[in-house]
Amino acid sequence: MKEWYSIAELVALKHASLPTEKRGMQRFADDHRWNADLNRSREVAGNGGTRKEYHYTLFPALVQAHIVTTAMIDEVAAKEVDEREDLRSQSLWYRFQTAPKGNRTKAEQRLEAIQQLMKLRETQPDTVAMVMVEAKTGTPQRTLYRWLDLIAGERRSDWMAALLPEFAGRTAKAECDRRAWDMLVSDYLRSSQPTFASCYARMKEAADAKDWGAVPSKPTLKRRIDEEIGAAAITLARKGKSAAAQLYPAQTRDKSVFHAMEAVNADGHVFDVFVQYDDGSIGRPCLIGFQDIYSGMVLSHRMSRTENKETTRLAIADMIESWGIPEHVYFDNGRAFMSKWITGGMKHRFRFKVKEEEPKGVLTQLGITVHNTTPYHGQAKPIERAWKDMVDRISRHPALDGAYTGNTIDAKPENYRSRAIPIEEFRKFVAQEIMRHNTRTDRNTQMAKGRSFAEVFKENLDRPEVVVQRATALQLQFCFLAGEGKAARRGNGEIHLSGNRYWCEKLIAHAGRKLMVRFDPENLHDDLFIYTMDGVFIDRAPCIEAEGFNDAEAAREHARLKRQFMKAQREVLKLGRLLTPAQVAAQIPDPEPLQFELPKVVGLNTSMPAPGELSTKDVDQAFSRGLAASMGVSSIFDHPNTKSGE
Repeated sequence: MKEWYSIAELVALKHASLPTEKRGMQRFADDHRWNADLNRSREVAGNGGTRKEYHYTLFPALVQAHIVTTAMIDEVAAKEVDEREDLRSQSLWYRFQTAPKGNRTKAEQRLEAIQQLMKLRETQPDTVAMVMVEAKTGTPQRTLYRWLDLIAGERRSDWMAALLPEFAGRTAKAECDRRAWDMLVSDYLRSSQPTFASCYARMKEAADAKDWGAVPSKPTLKRRIDEEIGAAAITLARKGKSAAAQLYPAQTRDKSVFHAMEAVNADGHVFDVFVQYDDGSIGRPCLIGFQDIYSGMVLSHRMSRTENKETTRLAIADMIESWGIPEHVYFDNGRAFMSKWITGGMKHRFRFKVKEEEPKGVLTQLGITVHNTTPYHGQAKPIERAWKDMVDRISRHPALDGAYTGNTIDAKPENYRSRAIPIEEFRKFVAQEIMRHNTRTDRNTQMAKGRSFAEVFKENLDRPEVVVQRATALQLQFCFLAGEGKAARRGNGEIHLSGNRYWCEKLIAHAGRKLMVRFDPENLHDDLFIYTMDGVFIDRAPCIEAEGFNDAEAAREHARLKRQFMKAQREVLKLGRLLTPAQVAAQIPDPEPLQFELPKVVGLNTSMPAPGELSTKDVDQAFSRGLAASMGVSSIFDHPNTKSGE
């Protein structure tokens, strides 16, 4: 935006707030003491002398608004022009780069002739320059004028692309009967992948027999299939979905959006190694590991016979205990990872039935966001690249020679099943190799750049702006214990789990309710940790072990504990029930006597005789009269011994 203006330039603005002549404008500047403001007035050289210029902030408010608005409009217009020119330039050069080589060569020759013409125009008239270029290059003047029209309004850097000759390409196609074409295409695009030569031969034979007319040559039809069907569709039809999907470029994922321990991913890997377990059985162990996405370092791992929820939970606990709580975790929806022990209570779980009352899993309770990925897709889970290293550096390691099984059924080594590694020995070996995997330098990844995964992890974790939440003791306990929803039995609140019984005094208040219990699956005789379904801790419940029927000592111990329980309850009652029943009754006040007058009844004789003056006959007659009046009759009882008038 132009900020400094001379007197002449201010007059040229022709704004209503400013004088329209130079003399008046000079007087306007003097009256407003513009020259006194040395920061916003200056002298500049021009026209053989000097002139005064003034900063636009000295001008009236309406003039300032006019200058700023005009500058913004001009800037937007210039930007639009530049964008249009950029699009035009891209279009020209795309056409140039996709043109045949012969046309590109002709464009270079045309540019050479135009450059010669432009250079001659600097010293010669146009007609003379045209004649000289025509004589030198053999290009007619009319053609030179046409080329000048092609570059008119174009950037000088775009002249070569603008001078490219028009090229339509091949447009004519050899005629082919539709029936012959359909037969050829349908035969060729089969999953059995027949050769094009055999398909063409069958089609040619059918065309001759059915009089479909002449068919184009084999190369012509092969070229037409490639153009009209396309390589991707042909690959999909002949080689299947997997081969076609590989034609699409892999997504490049930028790991720098995370910091260390912000996001992790996990997966299982079955080693191609025979190991011998403690019970003497032989099999291939499964490794479950968690890896930091930012650095690539393997954070924790656990090994077991199969990929299961118990091993996954312990691997999570190891990671959280060592490094902290991540914000995001990525794994596929396998049974081991999507178990209720791991993701219980998580919305949108794509495995197992989601119930409102189910206990929260480890990740859900800790507030970790779970992302499901595509199984067997290394780009979605970088840890699969680490497992590929494990195949070469562990399974094929010379220390395990003889135990390697081969990665496929038809790739068995000569010494197949000649050795099985003891499981504890194999666990130590794997731990050493994972440590070596993390500390090996010269890693060529986006974040490592020649360093080791461990160095990248530590360097980023030590930054002051990187904050990782550490787990409390209760959270760690939560991770190391599995969780299930169990109902406390009616009566005393006893909980039954895997054939064992668990009880504590506080369970009585929760009898008949569903509770969440957390336990160590590998030691079910340890205490249960009891929570309400919304996560409030209740108490620890020890296991009530079944004793021998004739174990007198156990019976005495059980009776002693029961007596202690009853004694404790009596003490509770003694402390809470301080008054005897008689003392409680004594606290109840006597009722106040009723104090009110009986209402007077109109029409009745209120002069009542004394109780001793009433005879049986009087009582009977009074009762008869009252009952007859209530029923609306004169008399209801007719006493035979009663005379009229009595």
